[in-house]
Amino acid sequence: MEILHEAWNQVHDHAAVLAEGAAFPLWTHDGHWNTIDVEQDDGGVLPHHGSWMVGDLPAILWFASSHGRTDGGHAVAEDAARLWSGRLENRATLRSFASVSHMFFRGALVGVSIGDDRSMVAMALKAAQTVSSRFREIGYMKSFGAPADSAFPFTTIDDVINLTVPIWLARQTNDAELERAAREAIELIAQWLIRPDGSVAQVLRFDAQGKPVGVDTYQGFSPDGCWSRGQAWGIYGFASAARLTGDARYVQLAERMTNYWIDHVQDDPSPLWDFDLPSGEEPIRDSFAATLAYAGVLELANLVYDRKRAELLDYGREMVTRLAEKYVLGRAPGTGLVSDAALDVPHKHGIGESVIVGDSYFVEALWRLLSPRGQTRDASLFPGGSE
Repeated sequence: MEILHEAWNQVHDHAAVLAEGAAFPLWTHDGHWNTIDVEQDDGGVLPHHGSWMVGDLPAILWFASSHGRTDGGHAVAEDAARLWSGRLENRATLRSFASVSHMFFRGALVGVSIGDDRSMVAMALKAAQTVSSRFREIGYMKSFGAPADSAFPFTTIDDVINLTVPIWLARQTNDAELERAAREAIELIAQWLIRPDGSVAQVLRFDAQGKPVGVDTYQGFSPDGCWSRGQAWGIYGFASAARLTGDARYVQLAERMTNYWIDHVQDDPSPLWDFDLPSGEEPIRDSFAATLAYAGVLELANLVYDRKRAELLDYGREMVTRLAEKYVLGRAPGTGLVSDAALDVPHKHGIGESVIVGDSYFVEALWRLLSPRGQTRDASLFPGGSE
C-alpha cells in the first residue's frame, strides 16, 4: 500500500501543476504537453488530434480533490476541478464526434457524482442531448463526422462508453426509446466485435444504409488482431454499461474480456500495444491501455460477488501497484503522470509519452483502491437525479 499512497501524493503534485495551465493538456512530447485551447471546439477530432480528451483533466482534479494526500501536503481543491469543468461549456453542442459523450462523462458527470456538484448537471444534460440526437439521426454511434458526412461509416469498441451517456440521459428523462436504441447499439458492438475467446476487434463498418458489413482497425496492427487498448475500452465500457443498467449480460461480457486480459497480461503490467503483434515488430508497450483496463477491472469487481470480486480486487491492486512502481513514481510534476503510453502506433502519435486520458484512468484506479467512497460497491461515476 505504501507505493499506492506515494503514487496518490504524486497525483496531487501533478494535478496542481496542470490546474495552473491555460489550455487542456492532451499528450506529451519530450516531457512537454501538447495542448488544445479552451476556446477551441472540434478542431481535429480523430484520436491523434485529441479534442476528445479535454474532459480528463477535470476528471483528474475531481478525483484528487475528493480524497486528500496521505503525507499532509497541499491537496488539490474542488475550485480547480470546478473551474476546468466549466471550461467545457462551449463543447456541449458539438455534433462531429461520438466522444463528446466521453468528454462530458469524465469532465462533468464525475464531478456531479463524486464531487456532489449539481451545478454541472445542466451542462452534462445538454451534451448528452447533443450526442443522443446525433446518434438517433445516424442510427448507430458513428465515431467521427457529422451525421451527413459519409467519410467515417463506422463505430468502435470504444463507443460502448459513449453509449452509456445516452442511457444515463434516458434514465434522467424517462426516455425508454432512447435507452432501447442505445442498448441495441451496444448489443451490435458485442455481436460483431467481441470474439468467443474474449478478445476484441476495434472497428465495425457500415454500408450506406447503416447496416454492418464487417470489422476493421484504425489503431491496431490488423483487423484480425487485438489492439490492447481496444480490449481495455471493452472492459471499461461494458462494466460501465452494466453499472447503469444492471444487465447481467454486460457483466458476463466484461468478465470474458477481463479473463482474456488477465491471461495475456501477467509479467509487465503494461501490455504490448497489440496482443497479436507479430514477432520481429518493435515491442512497444501501452500504459494507457493498462490504466484503462485496471480502472475497468476495479469497476467490474463492484458488480460481482464473493470469490470473483476478491480475485479481481487482488489482481487490480497488484497490477496498479506494479504500474505505479515502474511507470509513475519519481516523475517530475507536470511532465505526465504515467510514462510510456502509445497513443497511436500505426500513425506514429504519442509513442513513449504520457496521455492525459491514461493519466485520468490511473487516477481513477487509485481512487477506487484508496478512497473510502471508491472502495464501496456504490462507487458509481454516473449520478442519479436531475436539476
